[in-house]
Amino acid sequence: MRFVSCITAACLLLVAGPASAEWFADVYAGKSFTEDSDVTVHSGPGQSVFRDVDLDRSLVDTLAVGGRFGRYFDAVPFVGLGADILYFSAPIASQATRVDGCVPSGGCAGGEGNPKRINVDSLAISVDLMLRLPLMRTKTAPYGALQPYVAAGVPLFITRVTPRSTAQFRNHEDDVDYSFGYKLAGGLAFHVARNLMVFSEYRLTHVEISVDELRAADGRHHARLRTDLDTHSVLLGLSARW
Repeated sequence: MRFVSCITAACLLLVAGPASAEWFADVYAGKSFTEDSDVTVHSGPGQSVFRDVDLDRSLVDTLAVGGRFGRYFDAVPFVGLGADILYFSAPIASQATRVDGCVPSGGCAGGEGNPKRINVDSLAISVDLMLRLPLMRTKTAPYGALQPYVAAGVPLFITRVTPRSTAQFRNHEDDVDYSFGYKLAGGLAFHVARNLMVFSEYRLTHVEISVDELRAADGRHHARLRTDLDTHSVLLGLSARW
């Protein structure tokens, strides 16, 4: 949050600067929606596969925030690069689901089970290729008062998994996964002041996470958790241009 606050301050300060859209600094916030996914757990009794787990039942815990800094090139002003950082969460809530394999507190012939509550928090860091279309050019907006744009990147996802009320893990002991995924984004930016734009953006991110050092509930063994995060984010933001 301190990172987002710093970029917000920079955006407001740059509104009074000279008009140019070569460099940009963005701050944004919105909602993330992660698709249902299978969650695979390897623990002492064996493998458990929780089918079609809902990863974002909590509206409060699925906020997405972040910032971006970069430049469009002088020779090709419709092409740019942006360093982007996005935080989002995909919490697993207590829910009944079908289990293939070992059922917590039961046998290993499958049946109905409950993964209980597990926090999943991810930070995606990437350098993105950005393409924009300059529309409605004016003297105060030489690169277009209206700018549709697209972006793509290969983020490093730093994902922390923290069991909270589970039967298979020692709760409140976390582990971190470092994995590369992909990101696709598209948005629309509009000039509202000489050096300030507002924008809305949709982005899709994907990453496969696997944490191997979670402590099993018996405290003597390690347990592994694996799942996919296919996340849709809807964002609104401010962009300083200079």
